Amino acid sequence: MIPEFELRLDSMLRAMTTIVLPAIDPANNLAREQATLVVAHIAMMQQQWDKLDAYARLCIGDIERVIAALEIRGGPVTQAAGASLDALDFGARVPPNQIYRKAMARLENLVRAVEVDGDSAFRRALHRDVLLFGNRQAERDRAWFAMSGFDVNAKDRPTIEELLS
Repeated sequence: MIPEFELRLDSMLRAMTTIVLPAIDPANNLAREQATLVVAHIAMMQQQWDKLDAYARLCIGDIERVIAALEIRGGPVTQAAGASLDALDFGARVPPNQIYRKAMARLENLVRAVEVDGDSAFRRALHRDVLLFGNRQAERDRAWFAMSGFDVNAKDRPTIEELLS
């Protein structure tokens, strides 16, 4: 039987904290810092691995709604970029992060295309919609990375569990 993901993360964390970190020369600050960073990432992964698919679906659902609401107007460059977005298969049987990256890349391509020959009203609407999406995504990402301790306002943000509910 293959060991479950949680057990594997526990084993890595235990190896890092009980064997690797103590073996690093205290004078080697860079090695100690990097090993500590690995420990922190493993600890975060322990808390998040079972939420990854739900988080990805939340992000994909948002960008999918943004794309579906677009009323693309402009010349051939803008239309081609829009057609590329329309062709995106959100139901494809690939890892969710691949769909998300494709959607983001194609949306960025549309933002660049409207600068070439997009209708001015559509350009303004697209920039607004993309900015609002970016703000929502940033808030989700802040919740996702709150455990890192770098966000000074983490306590004022919803938890990842609250976002997913």
